[in-house]
Amino acid sequence: MTEDGLTLKDFMPKSATGNVPLLLHEIRHALRKLAETGERTVIDLGGIPMFGTEIEEFDRMLGRGEVSATIEAGGPTEIWETEFPGVWRVIHRTAEGLTLARQIEIATVPDILAAQPSDIAAGLARLSTRLAYEYDQEDAK
Repeated sequence: MTEDGLTLKDFMPKSATGNVPLLLHEIRHALRKLAETGERTVIDLGGIPMFGTEIEEFDRMLGRGEVSATIEAGGPTEIWETEFPGVWRVIHRTAEGLTLARQIEIATVPDILAAQPSDIAAGLARLSTRLAYEYDQEDAK
């Protein structure tokens, strides 16, 4: 105890930052915006301080929905829908498993899952080549 009557407990970090309800309200507003205008929102969780118990509370409040995906490109990216359609958790990691980014994406489908026009064009070219190789050669016989 100090001269002022303070104990060690008075200098310890508080058990909660209060950010969980603030984040949930922000998600609700973004979900309303998505429903009304189709506008997507990305919330970067990396810069938002939360204690371990708050992270557990946040995860519990959002829950897990029915859809999930993993992308393996330079390290795994995990994506899952929460209990609330249109609200997605996205976690990017390095190949070594270090977390690069934690995000909430409010969208019909997360951007990372949408095929890019250049990838679609490349896929079309590969499919055309495969069809020509597999079937056009048989027709020539």
